[in-house]
Amino acid sequence: MKNAGRRKAKTAVWVTPLLLLLAGCAQDAESIMGKSPLGATVAQELGGYRFHNTNSLRNVQGYAIESGNLAEPLKGRIDGSLVVVTDKDGAITAIIDRPGRRGALFVDKTGSRRFVEEPAYDYLKADTLKERAGPAQVPGADKPDKPDNDGQIDALMLFSTKALAVLNADPVAFALAQLETSNLGLRNSQVGGVSLRLAGVRVTETDLPVDGTGLVKVRDMLTPLRPVYKHDINVGYFDNSPYGGMAYVPGSASVNSIHHPLAFRHEVGHNVGGNHCNETGADNYRFGYQTSGGAHTMLCGNNIPYYSNPQVTYGGRPLGNARTADMARLWREEAGRMSGYSPAFEGTRLIYVSTQPESSAIVAFIPGRSRIGVVALSSEVGPTSLTYGGPGVTTLTAKLTGKDGVARSVNLRAMRQNSGCPRTTMNSTLVCHPDFDGGPVQLIIGYSALDNPELPPGWYNGTVTLEARNDSDPNWRAPILVSLAVLR
Repeated sequence: MKNAGRRKAKTAVWVTPLLLLLAGCAQDAESIMGKSPLGATVAQELGGYRFHNTNSLRNVQGYAIESGNLAEPLKGRIDGSLVVVTDKDGAITAIIDRPGRRGALFVDKTGSRRFVEEPAYDYLKADTLKERAGPAQVPGADKPDKPDNDGQIDALMLFSTKALAVLNADPVAFALAQLETSNLGLRNSQVGGVSLRLAGVRVTETDLPVDGTGLVKVRDMLTPLRPVYKHDINVGYFDNSPYGGMAYVPGSASVNSIHHPLAFRHEVGHNVGGNHCNETGADNYRFGYQTSGGAHTMLCGNNIPYYSNPQVTYGGRPLGNARTADMARLWREEAGRMSGYSPAFEGTRLIYVSTQPESSAIVAFIPGRSRIGVVALSSEVGPTSLTYGGPGVTTLTAKLTGKDGVARSVNLRAMRQNSGCPRTTMNSTLVCHPDFDGGPVQLIIGYSALDNPELPPGWYNGTVTLEARNDSDPNWRAPILVSLAVLR
């Protein structure tokens, strides 16, 4: 069960809250974002709307994830949303949804900004397929083997190289922002205990169409990888966009246009089993809702950050109907299925795409003088035992699959860093000062083409499982699942 996995992971992961914003507060965008050039760049996109923060956290890879609603300054009505993901260097990926301004904002660490407007799109366009069992080699395509009541839905995200070229930014940050658009809608709609998390990122050199054909191919490509990535839902992003998005209803796969950053929160609602608007008033609550004032929930037009819920009011009126429009109820009912396609990974995930020089994750935080390092589970991958060690780089060799479907050995660089100490080899237990008294232990993963001179050009994808160990306590172990997408 995923509950058990989450409890176990807490012993191996140190997570700090992001203190840039206070949950539930409402402030001017400038004061929330601070006076830095990066903050001012985000604030100027809000057009006078006030940002009401509902969530702030920093994940184990150091990404700060913030989200909340945008309210009209005089009446206080919620007219949009803002999701901001900031990496450790200060680069920002933001998804903005307000009247007159809808799209993605990218700010690099120097403060240079780029806003990509979402093209006008009719989110009531027919965009679903009925989920059917796939080929025999695609297990669990239509239903989970063991429904799970945990509610933590793990997503594997696939980007085409053309989509990455359009994005021209960190795909991990964008993936986190995409998931947060739906998480914000769930919180707004009072759906507790259900959230979406990132399980991994893959890159394909084939730009599939965002339509039914592409949807089937994404499902058939990613579903067999569930034992590898330990994920539940399959999500694809492509440049070729006949539709803004397409999804199975109900199901576990969607394809999305890289040009439409608000599509995913709509399509994942189809995966849950929801439909657009209940125009006939049929006795069926699996629909979105439209108010008389023109507010459309995520399934029924997608212009406000809510799923339908008759217990939530908007403009003084219920945002749904218990008989004809209650997506919040459906999310609660389907959480077990949506989170149950794979057993939980009981440990820490590190997601690395080689468009970035390196990625890191906090894999442990143990008070005191515990000596923690990271080892491979096979000598073919890397060192399998701890050592006192010292400065240096560990070579990891992972079997990753290229575009031809052949698994090849790819050399990676791995290091460990204990709190503020210098970096060491991955499996070192060295601490840098005799008075050292605990702190976070980070695993750092990177890639260099210089280490892979005979590797054919192209993208390579896969995972490698490592383990944090404590030289002071042989019984303590913490698994680490590394998602890898590297370009030679």
